[in-house]
Amino acid sequence: MEITNPHKVEHRKLGKERAWGIAWMEENKISIDPSLKGYRYLLYLLHEHFHLKHPDWSETKVRKESSLTARFLWKMGFRWVELK
Repeated sequence: MEITNPHKVEHRKLGKERAWGIAWMEENKISIDPSLKGYRYLLYLLHEHFHLKHPDWSETKVRKESSLTARFLWKMGFRWVELK
């Protein structure tokens, strides 16, 4: 079974936007700062994913759910591994 990514994810510096991640609703796209590593990368990626998946959620709800999910995945041993 092929797994497809529900959103396009681009990695680019977001210093000008003063953000670690941005969810682009119209384009179904996430921009995430490539300087994020480890747990913080997972947290912000989930945060922006929840903005796209649940546009009706408040910022507080998005923060809570992304934090709970990131902590759960991290404790279960989830890690990003670059395959070269």
